[in-house]
Parts: sequence; C-alpha cells; structure tokens
Amino acid sequence: MSKINIDKMTEKVMKFAQLRYIKIIMNAFMGIAAFSIGSSIFSLVKSIPIPVWQTFLTNSGLGDLLSIPINMVSNLYAIMVVICVGYEVGKAFNQRPLPAAMVSFGAFMILTPFEATVSLATEAGETISGVASNVISLSPLGSQGIFLAMFCGLLAGRLYVFLLQKNIKLKMPASIPPSVAGMFETMIPAGIVFILFMILRLLFAQTSYGTVQNFIYGILQAPLMGIGANPIGAALYLMAGKFLWMFGIHGDMLAYAALGSVRSAATQANMAAFAAGEAVPYLEWTLLTPVTNVGILGLTILLLFSKSKQYKSLGRLAIPTSIFNITEPIMFGFPIILNPIMAVPFVLTPGICVALTSIVMRLGLVAPSTGVALSNVIPTPIYLWMANNSISGLIWGLILVVLSMAIFFPFFKIAERAALKEEAEAEAAAEA
Repeated sequence: MSKINIDKMTEKVMKFAQLRYIKIIMNAFMGIAAFSIGSSIFSLVKSIPIPVWQTFLTNSGLGDLLSIPINMVSNLYAIMVVICVGYEVGKAFNQRPLPAAMVSFGAFMILTPFEATVSLATEAGETISGVASNVISLSPLGSQGIFLAMFCGLLAGRLYVFLLQKNIKLKMPASIPPSVAGMFETMIPAGIVFILFMILRLLFAQTSYGTVQNFIYGILQAPLMGIGANPIGAALYLMAGKFLWMFGIHGDMLAYAALGSVRSAATQANMAAFAAGEAVPYLEWTLLTPVTNVGILGLTILLLFSKSKQYKSLGRLAIPTSIFNITEPIMFGFPIILNPIMAVPFVLTPGICVALTSIVMRLGLVAPSTGVALSNVIPTPIYLWMANNSISGLIWGLILVVLSMAIFFPFFKIAERAALKEEAEAEAAAEA
C-alpha cells in the first residue's frame, strides 16, 4: 500500500473519530469508566481464586455484601449512560450540560415501563406471580436499556439544545440572577421534550412491542450483542482495532466507539450474572481485555533474547510495562505503528488468541470466565486465572503468551536482520 493511500485512509478514519456525535459517545462512556472501575475492585476481591477465601465469603455473608456495588453499577448502568450522553450533548453545543443531562434522564424514564413481573410467597409456601403496576424492573435500567439510554441522551439532549438555540424559552429580566434565570429558561424546552417522548411512548403502546425498550432491544441491541458472542465476531472486533493502530490511530478506542454500547451491555449482563452466581451469557466479551495486548508481551519477550543491541535494550526497558499491558514503549519504540513487517502478527495475534480461548472454554478444556470485571493492567495469565477462578486459566494464559511469541517470531526475525544490518553498517562507519 502506497504512502498516499495510507495517508488518505488515516485522514478518513481521523475525520470519523472527530465527528461530533462519535466524540459525544466516546466521552460519555469514558465518563462512566470511574463507576465500572470502582465496581471492578469489589469484583476483584470477590473473585480471588483461593478456596479458603471463597468459603469465607460464602459462610460470612461478605460475598453477598460485595455483590451490592457490583449490582449497583450493572443494574443502573443505563441511567449513567443517558445522563453522561445528555451531559456531553449539552457541552458539545455550548449549552449548560447539567440541564441537558437531566432532560435526557427524564425522557428516558418517560419511555421506561412502570410495571414488572413479581413473585410473592404465601403463608402456605405457594408462589404467586403477576404483573405489578408502579414498579420499575431493574432490567430496563441495566444492560438491556443501554441502547435506549444512548437514544434518549442523543435525541432528547439535542432537541433540548435545539429549542434553546431557537430561543424557545422564557426570557427573564437581566436583574434576575443567572442561576434562577437558567432554571426558568429550562422549563419550556424541557416540557416540549417530555411531551414528545410521552407521545412516543403512547404510540409504541399501540404496537406489538408495547414499549420502546422492547423495540430497540429486540430489533437492534440483542442482534448486535450477538456479534461478539462467538469466536469469529470477537476476533474481528479485536483485529479491527489493531488494524487501525497500524496507521497511528487509537484503534481500540475507535472500535469501542463503534461497538462500545454493545460491549458495555454485554459486560454489565455478565457482571450481573457473576453477582448472581450464574453462567455468563456473553462469554467472548469477557475475553477481550485479557488477550488484546498479549501479542505485545510475546514480542517483548522475543526482544529480550534478540541479537540486536537496540532490540535487547528496548526489551529490557519495556518488559515491566508490557507485563502489565502498557504497550506504548513497544508501539512507538519498536515501532509497531506504520511498520508493514509487523502488521500481520500484530493484527492476527489477538484475534487468534480470543478465538482459541473461546473454543477451549466452550469445549470444557479450560474453565469458562465467571464474568468478573478486572483491571486491564493485570497480566494476562493472572487475569485469566482470576477470571475463571481456576488454575486452568493461569496455564492457558501462559500458553497464549508462548503462542503469541510463535506468531511474532518469523516476522520479528525479519525485522531483527534489518536491525543487525543497520548496526553493522553504523559500526563500520564509526571505525572508518
């Protein structure tokens, strides 16, 4: 591929990444990261794969207590999404972001069904199930409501901003304090947005779907979540991000922007299953984090044994960071970016690793992941060990490191020969 073509592709991808609504979604999900990280700490403590510790958690009731913050995030994730998206919409259009966030949240709740199926136990021990009104199920507020939350955040937030820009608001005298004036200015645009969303709710109530929640989840969210719920889909997701990295674009972040809501929904569903002690519904989505950078670790180990002085030095400098999945020293120091020799193993390695991991777990050769959310700086073998609460995860993680070394090896030797030639020429020039 010529340099001109590369530059054109890079320019187009960068333009996509800078689109206003793409940036809004990216910033919104990054804003929620603190909540996910916070709950992952409790997941980490709960998932420590030590039998004595697990027995203690069960017998003491501490395990149930640790599940509370995990459930809080997974069951209310859609609310966080709609607030953050609405906030970012307001900020992107130079309007006060907090009112935009609150209007978006209100629109989301208008579309949320206020009824749920409940089960009650009688004194005789019989269980009676029925639909209760004025009760909100947690499902629409968690992973199943993420797409609707994005829709409400973008549409309601944008409508609110549009009405403000058209001056459809109460105009207060200049003598009124800005904080008070802002409150009254919000009333008319917020009321119009709420009326439009109430109409939308009534319209969907007349359809077979019943609610906007059911429509979006059935038509859009559930099929998209299935993309990564298989070895091929998960592999393509990772490989797409790595391919963009080859052009100096943060491909992982861009791929997350494209399917971030899908991944978040799957992650929160898996976390909810983990908290309930159930099997994860989306196995492959639990495998993306531990394998995405295992190739860089394999390459770094190869550098440690390189005949090239510069490569060996780079390996020594980068091994502490590569172990903990911090890839910048190799990405920019080797470099990986814009390096056609390393493009093939860099793109293929995470895809092969996630596909094989999915297969061995589905075949029962390695214990499946529990759905626990862990930090992405945990080394791959240890991550898999903690993620499936089995020594088989640790062993398989070590196998993946060796496999990544094998994939990179022939391409690394090509790069090494070029580096050795440059070093020999430099030494000859210095002696001359």
